[in-house]
Amino acid sequence: MSMGWWKTLKGERAAPQPPARPALPLRIESAGLCCSVGYHLRAAGCAIRTNMDHFQDSEFLTDTGSPIAVSRLPDKDCWGSERVARWIARAVQDSLRDRADFAPERAALIVLGPEPERPDLTDDAYWDIVTAAMVQLGMRFHERSRILPLGKAGLAQALQYAGDCLAEPEIDSVILAGGDSLLNVTAIEHFLEQERLFVPGNRDGFIPAEGAAALLLLRAAQDEAGVRITGCGQGTEAGLWDGETPNRAMGLSEAVRGACEQAGIDPHRLAFRLSDQNGESYLSREGSNAFVRVMAGGPGLAHLTLADKLGEIGAASGVAALAYLSLVMPRPDCSPGAAGVVHLSNDNGLRCAVVVQHHPA
Repeated sequence: MSMGWWKTLKGERAAPQPPARPALPLRIESAGLCCSVGYHLRAAGCAIRTNMDHFQDSEFLTDTGSPIAVSRLPDKDCWGSERVARWIARAVQDSLRDRADFAPERAALIVLGPEPERPDLTDDAYWDIVTAAMVQLGMRFHERSRILPLGKAGLAQALQYAGDCLAEPEIDSVILAGGDSLLNVTAIEHFLEQERLFVPGNRDGFIPAEGAAALLLLRAAQDEAGVRITGCGQGTEAGLWDGETPNRAMGLSEAVRGACEQAGIDPHRLAFRLSDQNGESYLSREGSNAFVRVMAGGPGLAHLTLADKLGEIGAASGVAALAYLSLVMPRPDCSPGAAGVVHLSNDNGLRCAVVVQHHPA
């Protein structure tokens, strides 16, 4: 299959400048998830709801020779970037299950990748991963397709670009995907040196993992039932993970307020928040401080997390969160509420928040 249509994509990896008010709301028509607890969303969703994980000792070792716990899928016939490509392809296929009428030439593909500061995946290396995934899919998408190397907190910008694409008459749908893996020597050594992995002697760390997720997004018609993305917000935090500059959660507070403002919802009407808290205490403190400020004495929110089941899946975290919510929010037996917010933090200071609402039939 010719990959010439990717030339435009490769030539514009940076995020397009979004308008102040992107074309929201968007409706999540369907979703896919491929992670350590399931090859597809329905299986993974069951595991997540029951707090299952697939953490296991790996061949990676600490400086003292202790095995490092990871969270990965069981496939043993491929390694390295080929694995990430496989997970992205499977997540996209999962999001398109039972979509016989899907027309890829009228769909834009947006892939959210790791931020440039990550030492293990360069722009060109990630482009090769996405290209390999597209070969597996055998589809040719609209020329507005893009790779956005913005990290997990780039979710707001990715959704803004998705809204822009859906405002164009020649595009009927958008697939927003995210895929990542921290299971490589470069990433492991980098985070070991920073003392950020959950290993013997350090309980304030995360478990590295791999995975991918995908969303099939449509324009949300007025009064149409379904799970909608109604607001996005973004901010920048001066205080970083290392604590050299105090983290006052100002960037996350700004992001949450901006998302609620665009969604037209008072923060007190939110029922839950789903965060990227992964075991590092600074993320927990930042989230708590931000919502104490934003809620201003209002009711407490239920707090959902995925990293304690999936591990740290990097750039795929936010898309995975929305995929999971699209599965559980419509179900009375397991819905966390009719409205909530997903919030994410990058190591480079970028913060984002996304308001999600379920509109019943």
